[in-house]
Amino acid sequence: MSDHRPGRLVFKPLDYATGAGFLVYSSSAVVTPISLVILARELGFSLTGGGVVEGTRAAMLVAALFASAAIAARWGKPRSVGISSIVLGFGLLAYAIAPVYGVVLLAVTFVGAGGGVIEALLNPLVQDLHPQDSGRYLNVLNAFFSAGTMTTVLLGGEVLTRGLSWRFIMAGVAVASLVTGALFLALNRRTPFARSHGLGDVLAHKREILRHRRFWILLAMMFLGGGSEGALTFWSASYVQLHFGMSPRIAGIGTACFAGGMVVGRLASGWMVPQHRLWHLVFGSALAGALITVLLPFVTSVWLFLGGLFAAGLAVACFWPSIQSYSVDRTALESTPLFILLSCGGIPGLGAVPLVMGIIGDRSGLNASLFVVPVLMILLALLALIERRWTPRPMAVRAA
Repeated sequence: MSDHRPGRLVFKPLDYATGAGFLVYSSSAVVTPISLVILARELGFSLTGGGVVEGTRAAMLVAALFASAAIAARWGKPRSVGISSIVLGFGLLAYAIAPVYGVVLLAVTFVGAGGGVIEALLNPLVQDLHPQDSGRYLNVLNAFFSAGTMTTVLLGGEVLTRGLSWRFIMAGVAVASLVTGALFLALNRRTPFARSHGLGDVLAHKREILRHRRFWILLAMMFLGGGSEGALTFWSASYVQLHFGMSPRIAGIGTACFAGGMVVGRLASGWMVPQHRLWHLVFGSALAGALITVLLPFVTSVWLFLGGLFAAGLAVACFWPSIQSYSVDRTALESTPLFILLSCGGIPGLGAVPLVMGIIGDRSGLNASLFVVPVLMILLALLALIERRWTPRPMAVRAA
């Protein structure tokens, strides 16, 4: 392969199924926030109750993440993702017909459990399919996650604006999830190879990873990258409404601009950046993202702000998939548990950083809270430099 011309991407049937999995999973993650105000009014619970719904989903997601390596070892990744997509679909169907708040909480436990296994295993499946060039494929296929967010935000906002029920949105995502699950089950026999680790092997791999010093730097990088993504995904719409006084429709377009930038960024990274340039991609994107986002609080035009969100999405796009793929190259650890444990760092970033920004926003305004994002990206660039300087000694030890 040329240093400057990556080879042609060749997609397999399971790659297309993985893209569908990312679409469904991302839709299931944003469908509640879109519907929350109307949902709470119809079923008679407070916004705090809405927070409990999301908290329940997140708790089940993390629990499923920890269990997913053992699940994959028992049934294989395609079958595990297929069954989990079906569990997610039935959870969303129950959500769609829920007559009371208690049923919503029960339904969302299935949504979180199914989504957690999907989150855990999709990227390791791509790694298995393309072990020599996974960074490019991970970026391209993770673009479908952002595409799902963008599509659901735009279509869901339009459905609600036209006065249709939130239940139609839930049911539509549920059907898509069931179809995706059936697709994975149908393609199960086309897995390139199967691994059959027992529970003891799975735990041994995790212990090995947790003892690896480089892993903790990479985990911190995942937290910062996930936090950068979560911050702008969660607060973009609210900022557009509160700071610029725009309608919910324009606010939804703001979130879609950020997600659209991530789609373009991940596709471009996948097509143009070879595996050995992943560090440069992450480092350069962190610096560019810091420069872009430090200017956002000073923007006075909503249309310039939407353009800034798109540019920020371009910068943030590569972090999650590229750091995971890069980690496999740098540690030579078992990829599936490594990806899962790295996600256990990224997901808390997705949740904790928006919370910190909300606290700052209550005290000093959302405009001040935006400065959290460039700080995260500067820290990410610094950690990338620290990780890079550790190259000679670990490699020499392994070679000895």
